[in-house]
Formats: sequence, structure tokens, C-alpha cells
Amino acid sequence: MDATKFNEKALSNYPVAYYFSAVKAFEERIRAAECGQERFQRMRDEYDRLFKAFDEAYKRTQKSELTAKIAALDKERDGYAYVMQKVAEAWAAKLEDEALAVHGRRVAQVFRDYGFRTSEALVAENAKIHNMEQKLAERELVSDLQMMGLTELNRRLLSRTEQIEQLMGKRNEEKSDVVVGELKAAREKLDGHYRAFVTYLNAVQELQPEESLSKAAQYYNADLAKIDLQYQQSRKKRGKEEDEPLAATPEQPEATL
Repeated sequence: MDATKFNEKALSNYPVAYYFSAVKAFEERIRAAECGQERFQRMRDEYDRLFKAFDEAYKRTQKSELTAKIAALDKERDGYAYVMQKVAEAWAAKLEDEALAVHGRRVAQVFRDYGFRTSEALVAENAKIHNMEQKLAERELVSDLQMMGLTELNRRLLSRTEQIEQLMGKRNEEKSDVVVGELKAAREKLDGHYRAFVTYLNAVQELQPEESLSKAAQYYNADLAKIDLQYQQSRKKRGKEEDEPLAATPEQPEATL
């Protein structure tokens, strides 16, 4: 019988999200194999243990009790910005009295000049708000905000942005100091065992092939091909974005392990 071996492609160069998808797919395919388990029970049990440790560390990098606080502040901030922008636009468009409409036009123009959108990433939104606040601090625009009753909303907009930045800093420190270190260590241990496990399974397939292992290998190889395709597509997309002119406040890419 023609035996199918497991793809021995190194996973170490994958960013953590793609790496997680690959090692999880391997775990699922091995677990589903119907026979031949007694040959590699100890190796599978050790893989399960190491994968669980990696899985838990990975999940901790995706969660933080600070994340919910940041999201709540961002939602509140977005409300302030939305109301400020819409009120300014309404004054500019709906008021016949030019002496009043001009206040709305000047403030609305600040939002347009910086291309402000509440749907942007936190880093980009933070930067734009700080740039806008420098403009809104000019005497004429301070008067405009007062006339339209937006002074307090603008104060809260800046205050929430500063709170968000402080919490983001704490969250990054929390991840980099403890959780990311745990994830890196767990990944290194799992990766070493994964490579040894694949080598062993392929040796079994060479000497005494198992049909169930061939099926597991076929499924896993297909899984890995899809994951690799997604990774390569993401690299091409990222490369195109890097070739484009830089925006005024580009979003910072997330670091990978």
C-alpha cells in the first residue's frame, strides 16, 4: 500500500496565529486516527500536554481584563466625537444665518482635514484626536465649540483618549513582561516535540504503514496547504500596503512572535 507521510515543513517561521492553526490541525488529525495509536501513545500524550500549555498561553495573549475597559472607553469616546461632528455639520448645512453657520463649518472642516472615522484602529484614532485637539485649541475654534455647546464634549473626548492610551500602555506591559514570555517558551517546547513526532510518524509510515495514519496525513497536509496559502496571501497584501504612500497616521502592525 502507498503510504502518505506528514508534511515536514517547518512551522517556526509562521506568525503565532498561523502557527496555532497548524499545530491545532495536527492535534485534531492525530486524535481522529482510528488505529495505530498504541505505537505513539506516549508521544501523543506529551503533544497533548504541550499543546494545551501553548493553547492556554496563546489565549492569555488575546485576553486582558484591561481590554474590556478600553473597549468601553472607546465606545464612549466615539459617541462624543460622533455628536461633535454631526452637530458641526448640521450648523454648517442647516442654518441660514451665516454668522452661526460659519462656526459649524470651521469645526466640521477639522474632522474632514484629518479624515476622522470612529471605525479606525485605536492607535490611528488616538493619533488623529491629538492632532485635531491641537487645531481645536486655537482661539477661533475654541469660540466655535463654545457657541455650539460642544466644549464639554471636546474635553471628554480628549480625556477618554488619554485614559485609553494609559490602559493600552499597561496592557502592552502586561503582555510583554509575562504572557508573551510564557507563550514563546510554550511554543518552543511544542515545536520541538512536534518536529520529533512528525519524524517518528513518517518513519512508521516508511517501515510499517498504517492506513489510518495515511488518511490523517492527507487531511493534515491539506490543512497545512490552506494555512500556508493564507499566510502567503497575507504577506503579499502586507507588501502591497507597504508600497503605497504612507497615510498621515498609519495603523501600527501587531508584533508576532
